[in-house]
Amino acid sequence: MRKLFYGVKVSLVTALIMCAVMGIYTVFYNQTVETRIKEGSDSSKVILVQEKLKELGLYDGKCDGVYDIDTADAVRRFQEYNGIYADGVCGNETLQKLGLSIYTYNELEIDVLARLIEAEVGKADFQTKTAFGAVVMNRVKSKAYPDTVLQVVYANGAFESVGNGSIRKVNPSEQSYRAAEDALMGYDPSDGALYVFRKKDDTVGKTVTLKCGDIYFAK
Repeated sequence: MRKLFYGVKVSLVTALIMCAVMGIYTVFYNQTVETRIKEGSDSSKVILVQEKLKELGLYDGKCDGVYDIDTADAVRRFQEYNGIYADGVCGNETLQKLGLSIYTYNELEIDVLARLIEAEVGKADFQTKTAFGAVVMNRVKSKAYPDTVLQVVYANGAFESVGNGSIRKVNPSEQSYRAAEDALMGYDPSDGALYVFRKKDDTVGKTVTLKCGDIYFAK
């Protein structure tokens, strides 16, 4: 009887430890963030929402990144049509119905992508940084590349900063983190690019989708 009690006790303690470990992992490494796009949100995210609403004929204002009354009203109409609580705020459910990526990436992936952006195009403007992050996301979506952010970033020979180790030495700026988050959410100024080139000659045979200074994005 004592052996049975001891066995049950050990099993219970083991289960509690496993639950604690999984809880810590969930909190620190696998957080799912509820996206809330509303008044005061980053303009690039608002533009994505406005463009989608305009495509659906629910919004006829400017896609200027300003979450004004007209934008909120268009969101409410969209929510009503889709059976979503009509509060005029874009949460995950609304974004999913709009066809925009839901922000479910963990902190490690955000940090790695921000580091890659900083190491590769750290001196560039926000559009270029976001476009670079979008290239990584486009590769994640492509059947020709691995399925996760980390696998794409650390694929053999994929990025110079990974090969020479500089990705580990940079301190990403706030702008690089914002660019990483926007790219992870689905913002793509590169228009589906899978490649980044520093020389125009290297783009031969590819379709250039965006040129930022001396950087070419292509597919």
